[in-house]
Amino acid sequence: MPLTTPSLATVTPGEPVTAQGWNALVTGLAALYEAVIALGGRSLEVAVAADADDDPTTTALRAVTDAQVTAEPLGDGRPVHAVPPFGARTSYLLVGLTDGDWRVHVEGPGYGAEVRTVTLPHPGPLAVALTRSGVVVPDLFNVGRQAGLDLLRGKGIDANLVVDTTGREISRSSVPPESTSAPILAQLPPAGTVVPTGMGQVRLTVASALRRDPVVTMPSLVGLNLAEAAQVLERLGLQLGTSQIRDIRAE
Repeated sequence: MPLTTPSLATVTPGEPVTAQGWNALVTGLAALYEAVIALGGRSLEVAVAADADDDPTTTALRAVTDAQVTAEPLGDGRPVHAVPPFGARTSYLLVGLTDGDWRVHVEGPGYGAEVRTVTLPHPGPLAVALTRSGVVVPDLFNVGRQAGLDLLRGKGIDANLVVDTTGREISRSSVPPESTSAPILAQLPPAGTVVPTGMGQVRLTVASALRRDPVVTMPSLVGLNLAEAAQVLERLGLQLGTSQIRDIRAE
C-alpha cells in the first residue's frame, strides 16, 4: 500500500475536535499502519547446496554461492531478490518480506531450477538442494596431455582446442610423440565448472615440447684443400657452404 499525504486540518486552542475530524485522524493512522506493515519486516535465509563431487551416490553437499534466489509473493506485491552470500555467510538472505505465502525460485549455472513454497513466518533457514544438469570439469593441472584427454572423454567432455604455450595448436587425433605426456598448464572453463553432459567443451594449454636437434663436433679443416674439406664435412652429414679462395701472399 503506497503512502499518501492526507488532508490535514488545523484547530485553534480551545476549539473542540469534531467527530468528523477525529474519524479522519483515526483513518489516517490506520492507513499509516497498513503502509508500514506492507513494507515488510520479515526476512528469510535460503541455504543452497549441491553434490560435493561428481559421484552421484555420495551424500556430501557443498554450498552453492553463485545461484540466483528470488521470492515471489502469492498475491499482491513485487518479487524480492536475495542478497548473495558474503563474508562468512554461506546462505542467501531475503529481506523486506511480509507474512504469508511466498514462492522461492532458485537457479544456479549447471543446475536445474528449483521452486519452493514457504509461509512466513518460517522457522529457521529454507534448505534447497540443487540437482546437477551436467558433469563437473575435473582439475587437469599437471596431468599429462593424453591422460587428460582420456579423462575428459570418460566424462563425456570434448577438448575442442589444445594449444601449447607458444600458441601452436596440437592435433587431437595425430599427436606428436613429444607432446603425448606434455603436462596441462591451464584449462577453460576452470575445474569445478558444470558443463552439459555430452555437449561440454574444454580448451587446454599444455607445456611446449622440447626439441633437441642433433649436433656434431666440428673438426679442424686447417691444412686441407677444398675437396678434402668437403669430403670430411659430408661424412659428418654437413654440407660445404659458400667458399672463397684468396691468395694471402698478395695481402
